[in-house]
Amino acid sequence: MSSWRDAILNEFVPKVSKLTLVADPDSLLAEEQLALELRRRGFELIEFKDSVEFRYVYESKYRSLWDRGEYTDLVVILRLQDTKLTSLPYDLLQAGRKLSFNLGKLFPNLSYPVVQKLDLNLLDSLFDAQRRLSPDRLGDNATKDFILSQAFDIVAEQINNEVGLLSTLLRMHYGKIQVPHELVDRLVQVLRQQDAFHSWPLDEIVPDDKAFFAFLQERWPVFLNRLGKAEQIGEGSREYRLRYGGPDLLPFDHQNFCHSTTKISRYTSTICSSKEYLFLFKWLTLMWMRVRGFDTGLSKLMRMMTRYVLAVYLNS
Repeated sequence: MSSWRDAILNEFVPKVSKLTLVADPDSLLAEEQLALELRRRGFELIEFKDSVEFRYVYESKYRSLWDRGEYTDLVVILRLQDTKLTSLPYDLLQAGRKLSFNLGKLFPNLSYPVVQKLDLNLLDSLFDAQRRLSPDRLGDNATKDFILSQAFDIVAEQINNEVGLLSTLLRMHYGKIQVPHELVDRLVQVLRQQDAFHSWPLDEIVPDDKAFFAFLQERWPVFLNRLGKAEQIGEGSREYRLRYGGPDLLPFDHQNFCHSTTKISRYTSTICSSKEYLFLFKWLTLMWMRVRGFDTGLSKLMRMMTRYVLAVYLNS
């Protein structure tokens, strides 16, 4: 079975029953590819929401066709959580065959409450991983770790230094990878077990891309300070009034961190090794620090320029 959709589609053979009742609490039949394939096979899908509205459509469109001897493959879908097919009208229960699909059946060894909270677009990679790896029965946290590693390529337990953490967060936030908040919470929980990250503002920079880039941005002058002569830049990181906790100095020039920035880039230039960029950053930061207390307008301009060049450094 190459796809989770096949497990469902195998149950839908045209002209087997004119009426099929489906319990679908996880809205699997609403997935675009699956719904299109069902319609391509000739099935008509209708959701049971309001009994009066449903009865009107059912009697006027489908029942009348059947009374004239015409055939249709009608699928009535019940998506209400904790509602069984037996709650449907009696005449439907008598006439239709009954099917039930949910994520617990598709992923029997993963935690159903955890998988329920995933977007349907993650099911393909997760189903493929389940097929390849055949995991044992997993609890909530183990399921979250499995999803993080297989769907997002994030192995939280292997992130044990600042370069690994920064590279992972850069890939997440710059790549606009939408990690469900339950999985983000789990990632933060595992990272907190590492002594190296006790002072890091993980609750802020892991889930929030703006906080993460602000965290990087405010440490850029500190990096430049250490890069060149301290007296040319300032007296040290205490001058920068860092808003976010964590280490003052970040390894912007580390090979692995640089590789992460260039790997996700639209360009192939190795900006991390460019001395011209570093001198430009250094000069802009120096000029901003010199004017920030005297000329408000010029200070804002220099700050904007510094932020822009930093963005180019990180994202170009």
